[in-house]
Parts: sequence; structure tokens; C-alpha cells
Amino acid sequence: MPKKSVDSQQSWQSLKPGTLHAVEQLRNQLEVAQDSPQDLIDTYLIAKRALAESMQALLRESLPDSCPTFHDLREQLAGALSERFGGKIPEQYLRVPYSSRTHEELFTILLKSQGSPVPAMMLRIISADSVHTERRMRELRELGLDIVAGKTQGVDVYTLHSLEIDPEPLSSIPKNLIRQDKNLTKAEKEDLISRL
Repeated sequence: MPKKSVDSQQSWQSLKPGTLHAVEQLRNQLEVAQDSPQDLIDTYLIAKRALAESMQALLRESLPDSCPTFHDLREQLAGALSERFGGKIPEQYLRVPYSSRTHEELFTILLKSQGSPVPAMMLRIISADSVHTERRMRELRELGLDIVAGKTQGVDVYTLHSLEIDPEPLSSIPKNLIRQDKNLTKAEKEDLISRL
């Protein structure tokens, strides 16, 4: 897999001095006796944000610009949708959702550790939020990807077990797209869903 471009490395390199400064400021605040915790809390929040941005840039630097496996699986899924539902419903409801760069990056991290649990905290570095991470992982599973959520030694983890697409949730993809279409009446939605 090709590595990220130099721009991402410069992003990490450009964030590094500010992060180092923020961490040093936090360390200084921790060493000083505090009358009020507000200065320490403010410094902590600045350091936390700087660290999150830097670690995100650093992790992204280690990822390829593109993940061919992710795109291949999406093509397989598009073919399966077309084969199973083509001619029954309009093509616009047979597209494969969840194609964002964040979805691809999360999948790439799981693929690098295929078969082994990846801590959710690692994945949260990319999405910068636990709620977004959980939602993106749920969306990847909606595509039929064999991603299992669990716990290892009390830590939330996700494991990509195989690259086989589970055909079971296939009908949920067009159903969701039909339900989200605001141009359809309730009756039209029910009619299309009944064809699946």
C-alpha cells in the first residue's frame, strides 16, 4: 500500500512543536500549587486538543492514500445489490453508502490488524470522537463486513475477522436509502420496500 504524501508528514511535523509546548505548559501547571483548579483545567484542555490533533495527523501519516481492499469490497457489494435487486427497484437505491474517507481510514486500520482486536481508543484517534467512531463502525457492519465489537481485558475493541461479505444485511441498504428519500410518499416507500 502506498504511503501518505509528504503533506501529511508536514502536518504532523508542523503540529509537533505546538503539542510539545502545550504538554510542557501542562506539566508546569501540575508542578505549581493551585489556589483554583481553573488554570490547570484550561491548560489541560489546550494540551488535550493539541495532542488529539497531533496524534490524528501522526496516525493518518501511517495510512495509505487509498485502500484498494476497501474499494474492492464496495464493488463486490454493489454487484451483489445489483444482482439481487436490479430491476425490482430504481438504481438510485442500489448504491453502496458509507464511502467517506473516515470509513476508509477506520477500515484500513482494522485491515492492518485483521484477525486481531483493535482498541476502540485507537480508532477514536481518526474520528476524534467515541460516538462518531461507534456510528462509523456500525455503518461498516451494515455493509456486511465481518467486524465484531467486543472487550479485551476490559477495553472496547473491534476485530475484522474476514473479508467475506455477509449477504444477510443486504436488503437493509436499499431499505435505508428508500426510507431516507424525502421525495417519496409513505405509500411509495412502502411499495418499494415490499419489492425487496
